[in-house]
Amino acid sequence: MSTRIFIAAALAALYLAAPAAATAAPPTPGQAEQLGRDAYRYGFPLLEILRVRAEQTSVRCPDVFGDAPVNSFSHSGGFARPKDRTVVAPNTDTLYSIAHLDLGRGPVVLRHPGMGRRYFVFELVDPYTNVIGYIGTRTTGSDAGRFAISWNRRRAPKPRNVESVIHSQFRRVWIIGRTLTTDAADQRKAQKLMHRYRLYGPNGRPRAFSKSCRPGKPDKPRTPTHGPRFLRALARGMTENPPPKRDRPLLRRLATVGIGPGRTPAEANLPADVVAAVHAGVAAEAAEMPGSIRTTVLQRSIAAGGWAVLPPAIGDYGTDYDLRAAVAVVGLGANTPAEAIYPTALTDSSGALLDGAAHDYRMVFPPGGEPPVRYFWSLTMYDLDGFLVKNPIRRYSLGPTHPPLRRRADGSIVIAIQQDRPAEKGVNWLPAPVASFRLNLRLFGPRKAARTGTWKAPPVVPVG
Repeated sequence: MSTRIFIAAALAALYLAAPAAATAAPPTPGQAEQLGRDAYRYGFPLLEILRVRAEQTSVRCPDVFGDAPVNSFSHSGGFARPKDRTVVAPNTDTLYSIAHLDLGRGPVVLRHPGMGRRYFVFELVDPYTNVIGYIGTRTTGSDAGRFAISWNRRRAPKPRNVESVIHSQFRRVWIIGRTLTTDAADQRKAQKLMHRYRLYGPNGRPRAFSKSCRPGKPDKPRTPTHGPRFLRALARGMTENPPPKRDRPLLRRLATVGIGPGRTPAEANLPADVVAAVHAGVAAEAAEMPGSIRTTVLQRSIAAGGWAVLPPAIGDYGTDYDLRAAVAVVGLGANTPAEAIYPTALTDSSGALLDGAAHDYRMVFPPGGEPPVRYFWSLTMYDLDGFLVKNPIRRYSLGPTHPPLRRRADGSIVIAIQQDRPAEKGVNWLPAPVASFRLNLRLFGPRKAARTGTWKAPPVVPVG
């Protein structure tokens, strides 16, 4: 028996261990359809992470677009662009350093140089989209450092000359590095530092690539939405990334229709109408979930006067599978609130959807009313799918790190959100599309007033 098949069988036995599962009557088609929906919401974030991993690691050597073989960094050559559509809601405040780790042969050591006053962070994300740790300005400081990332299952000794070890329950870890920068000259300075970021494998050496290597174009896999294909992919994904113990109650329910690590309904000796209902539930949820999530955010936006702030469990979801799925749709890889929060606007101050064809808009930060942060803030324009919107001046964000940010004599900041350049002086222009859009504020290092809701973003007011 192969190792993979053995693991799959062991996991299936574990999640079917409840005595009632073997003797209970099979679910009705109606119950099976709901379980198919539950399986999609549960499994979508995992399969999205695996999709991103498969795409970004499919090149022969690192490129400058976030793609690199396993256990090596890809450092971005510039800010994200409208045509970049691998991960939703990219920022244009930081340059990314992306890596996908495989800890199966031992710990990987991350080294960075002294960063001075420049903000940087490495966010470590597990396959179920939870943040397992941080390295960077807020948590470990700006001095040069060496940190080990280790798979708990290996029980490897602590590597020498490292400050600390970040333990992972999972063999696979996604590193999302962000390095704050501003204009072109500052980007060049930031990139010099980024090219000193290093990943050392278990052999104590970084991966080496020939100078003549050409990365090639990455593969473009898609997360399946077809019921049988999705559940086959989920079965493989859970085998390779065994679910955490806290998920067992849900997985026992899913096991009643044959869903689990290494298992699918087609192999579970279930009535044909039950199997068909499971598959139909998956397909229905795949079609409806993005819209239902946007509706939820819209309702939060209206209730909060235009700006929705998602619950504080982001990045540490526990068993809140709905929130985990929502963030996978609107901002995969989002930070925990201690590092950053992301107020989102879908509506203006009257509750109407933001639409550049219908209105011009104004946002005014009053004197002393800027977002309260330790590091930086920005306002970014996205389409409703969460991607940057092409515009003639290539301006996608505004904030103190996007100079020049104009302030009026009294210290207030006025932002004009519209298609055409505003005629009035002393305002900041964020170009809007001839379509519906969404706005995201980013607050990195949010202070207590922002985290608790004492500070609120100003309304987006329609004009004209």
